Amino acid sequence: MFTVETLRTLLSAALAAIETNVDKLNKLDSAVGDGDHGTAILAAMRAAANAAATTSGSLAEVLSAVGWAVMNEASGSTSSLTGSFYVGMADAAPADALSPDETIAMFQAGLKNTCLSTKAGVVDKTLMDAQIPAVDAMIALKETGATLPTIFAAAAKAAKEGAESTKNLTAKFGRAKNLGERTVGHYDAGAMSTAIIYAAFAQSTSEA
Repeated sequence: MFTVETLRTLLSAALAAIETNVDKLNKLDSAVGDGDHGTAILAAMRAAANAAATTSGSLAEVLSAVGWAVMNEASGSTSSLTGSFYVGMADAAPADALSPDETIAMFQAGLKNTCLSTKAGVVDKTLMDAQIPAVDAMIALKETGATLPTIFAAAAKAAKEGAESTKNLTAKFGRAKNLGERTVGHYDAGAMSTAIIYAAFAQSTSEA
């Protein structure tokens, strides 16, 4: 079952993973962006983990607090898109202990809410190249009896593949858009950080 404690465990694991990779993410971003994505996503995940750890209440209330805490970070589109994901999840958390299928529906709602904040999709060389495949992989397991570890493992695999695909894409959003074809050959830092986060989710659920 997915509970508030599950959420806290996931976010704590994700924060630790981002802390380990912050310099790598900044370096990736420096090739075609501002060079600060690692710093931005670190601030966002610190806000998320802290809000989850210090907020009491229902799963929906904690998720909402997480989302708004992230959006209040001065991290530009990183905080906006990441925060909107958790706010969307909050709207689809009907209980404090969710089944795997309910968990999938919750992540699906998170993605739906994020899509209201950006027109970026797959092949646009943004974090959505990892986020969309990750959630789609979860949705594909709905009503199959899959466990949370299986669901998050599938999401992590899809996110990694999506992030790796950005190397051959041309950026269509953000500062990188201005570089056009020169962005080909470089990974999108947002997609890579999203893949790192899902990998942390998968590892933490497999160890639970």
